Amino acid sequence: MKNLLLLATSFLFIFCSSVDESKQKEILVPQTKETKEDYTYTLGDVMVKWTAFKHSAKAQVGGQFKTAIVEGFIESKDLYSSISGVSFKIPVNSTSTNDTIRDYKIINSFFNTMISTEFITGKIISLEKNGRGKLSINMNNTEVEKFFNWEMDELTKEIYIKTAIDVLNWGAQSSLDALNEVCLEQHTGPDGKNILWPNVDITVIVDL
Repeated sequence: MKNLLLLATSFLFIFCSSVDESKQKEILVPQTKETKEDYTYTLGDVMVKWTAFKHSAKAQVGGQFKTAIVEGFIESKDLYSSISGVSFKIPVNSTSTNDTIRDYKIINSFFNTMISTEFITGKIISLEKNGRGKLSINMNNTEVEKFFNWEMDELTKEIYIKTAIDVLNWGAQSSLDALNEVCLEQHTGPDGKNILWPNVDITVIVDL
């Protein structure tokens, strides 16, 4: 990413300075430093991460899509006009969980059993100043609108868009069952119950 910062620090904003030190830093800021209003947002790397859940205890299974195609982004000093209205296209074969066998099962037994889901597509409908927004997601020939929360790291200019979905809202029960069947052993917990939850947490990280 443009700012060369590790994702391990992406979600924490920790400032360990005393009141006096903070004042001193404010005094020493060069007058030529670019202000927030002067910054132009440009589209950099886009990462789509997801977390699924298995077993009665909802053990986490994390992964990501290695590719996300974004269109309609407008370079601007106004974050909201830059983001609102952009569309996205995610090839499902870019699924990655750092386990090639599991990736194959997710792609072929889950996504490939849906209707016309070579790509997950959608659009950012709105980005609001209150840290909320709205998007649409098209999967399994079904379009569903979802609200999301967002925040920005003012230092790195990375924006984090977070939402949670239930794949049953996209009519994906049979696809979920197919994936659960081929992962029967992995989805069976210590209590002997075989469960793959339909809920998925999603975080989109965009370098601006």
